[in-house]
Amino acid sequence: MELKDLKYFVEIADQKSMRKAAASLYVSQPNLTRSMKNLENEVGAELLKRTNHGVELTSIGEGLYYYANSILKQVDEISKMRLENQKYVEAKISIAIGGCILRDDMMLQYYETIRANRTGIYIVETSVEEVLKSVEALGADIGLVSINHIQMAAFHKICELKGLEFHEIGTGPLYVHVGKKNPLYGREWIDAEELLPYSHVQVPQDYFSNMNYTTNLDGKIHMMDFKKSIIMNNYHAIISMVKRTDAFIFGNKWQKDELEKGQICSIRLNNCDISHYLLWVKRKRETLSDKAEQFLKLILDCYSDPAQR
Repeated sequence: MELKDLKYFVEIADQKSMRKAAASLYVSQPNLTRSMKNLENEVGAELLKRTNHGVELTSIGEGLYYYANSILKQVDEISKMRLENQKYVEAKISIAIGGCILRDDMMLQYYETIRANRTGIYIVETSVEEVLKSVEALGADIGLVSINHIQMAAFHKICELKGLEFHEIGTGPLYVHVGKKNPLYGREWIDAEELLPYSHVQVPQDYFSNMNYTTNLDGKIHMMDFKKSIIMNNYHAIISMVKRTDAFIFGNKWQKDELEKGQICSIRLNNCDISHYLLWVKRKRETLSDKAEQFLKLILDCYSDPAQR
């Protein structure tokens, strides 16, 4: 009998819902169902039953719930003792990010939530394609990406082929970000053709960004119409370029507040119906480490839409 199965069982009982428990545990519902089936096979009896009011415990399930809670609390106490008595503790987290910019204070918040003498925070800012490769190859614990609705079908298929699962954090419209050197600064809405005189700053091309090449922004202007471009492989260098020149970047709502701190404004495009998704990615059939779960909780607290929490 695995502790993981007991943890899942207790969370389902507390939430009275498989869906809510899966969201709280950051696992898929099929994995949760499979885990409960294994537990019921070991106990030799049905533990949960579905009703119109959600998931309820059977009489045997109620008995197991009492013991499972006790076991998990004792295990938690043992873990705390081990951490307290270790002379050297290392916390390590690796995140691959594509198409978005993390808030600067997230690293500080993460550091303040952990208990370690040595902390390793490894963040790679890269393309969406490389994020998926990194998570698949164990180079990153979690991937965080922003893609548009045009890319979603391909993203879903590639995740399936690589044995990855993804979860939606939120959705929002396409934005244009410009600094004070750009004459469009301070506008709330513009037409896409007003951007044509300025340089489009972007990361190196990959499979997903190439899908945008023929994208129609507003019925008249396509991505391929922007002939002036600057390719850079570092998001902070890109932000510096936008801040100090009249260049622009396409982006999303999740980086608006952070960019405003650097006097970069966010503008909507007239007649543009492109939707962006913010997603987090992990390997299927693999439980996140405690440190990865802590970092993921920070991400969700910072960026998720109320309906997704």
